[in-house]
Amino acid sequence: MGRAFVYDIDFIRRLCGDLAREKDPAKIHELTNLLRAVVKEDQEEVRIRLKFLAKTYGHFFSDSQAAD
Repeated sequence: MGRAFVYDIDFIRRLCGDLAREKDPAKIHELTNLLRAVVKEDQEEVRIRLKFLAKTYGHFFSDSQAAD
């Protein structure tokens, strides 16, 4: 969990560049599916991290709202 970003930004850039240059519809479909899979995996990772943070530190938020 030492990464600043969940996803590999260079990989996403390369994948999007490949998509922009690609002319073959079958390859475009393949690359699009790969991009969707990467984004879905990253969304799941974020969901898991947020759930952990809410469970671990949620009491801080509820306490600070009660003080307002």
